[in-house]
Amino acid sequence: MWWSLLIATATASAGPPGMVLVPAGTFVMGREFGPHADEKPPHRVTLDAFWLDETLVTVADFRAFVERTGHVTSAERVGFGMTATVGMKNWAWEKKPGANWRAPWGPDRSAEIPLGDDLPVTMVSHHDARAYCAERGLRLPTEAEWEYAMRAGSQGTRYPWGNSARRPDGKMGLNFWQGDGHEHNLLEDGYLYLSPVRAFPPNAFGLYDPVGNVWQWTADWYAADTYARGAGGVRNPTGPRAGTHKVARGGSWWCSAKTCSGYGLFARGKTAPEAAYSNNGFRCARER
Repeated sequence: MWWSLLIATATASAGPPGMVLVPAGTFVMGREFGPHADEKPPHRVTLDAFWLDETLVTVADFRAFVERTGHVTSAERVGFGMTATVGMKNWAWEKKPGANWRAPWGPDRSAEIPLGDDLPVTMVSHHDARAYCAERGLRLPTEAEWEYAMRAGSQGTRYPWGNSARRPDGKMGLNFWQGDGHEHNLLEDGYLYLSPVRAFPPNAFGLYDPVGNVWQWTADWYAADTYARGAGGVRNPTGPRAGTHKVARGGSWWCSAKTCSGYGLFARGKTAPEAAYSNNGFRCARER
């Protein structure tokens, strides 16, 4: 059938340290019966091979970048970031003074919620993510590249391994929120907030955190009808030429079944490019 997956075999090639070569191929993006109109219709997308960071950019990675460049993040410039913690009421995010990539939950909670070097960096805006990637001679992945890479050959499923948050071995495959609301987290995945970037097994391409942990910035501007525009099939799509929000994919530690439920391979998040949240992170890409 026209939506059958065609994956090219990756050729052995030495590449940039810490990056995975994602082979060229064609896949189906979107779904027909999803709950959100912007996930429709399913359409074929063909991509050339590209390199992608095997993990999310870590706190240690970003610290080294700041020390090299003196970069001041969006949150530091405005003096606050948007954060959330267990026990929050009405699922409302808090405008937290002093919250930034060094203290995503605010400086007053740094001792209570330690920030390990191997955690994904958060409280980074799209502007910050672009600056980090550019300094490495890289860029953010497009939305299509992101989904294709995270699917790693899977087709039509919510996760790379199937439709259950548990992998075939019965263990949780991602970091997300287990609980009806944010008053309590059942911790079935073992983490209350962020998890280390290699805490869960990688997908078939060797990419860690394909879903969950943090929303991942992409290069694309968001539009509700992006998929409809490409319904006839597209090659290396880059999304709309302009917009007000940037696409983020994959869901995060904050997402639960009843709040956002965006963790997985279908949901299309969108955030203002200058915004900094404690559940947004990123990874970088490069042409082959």
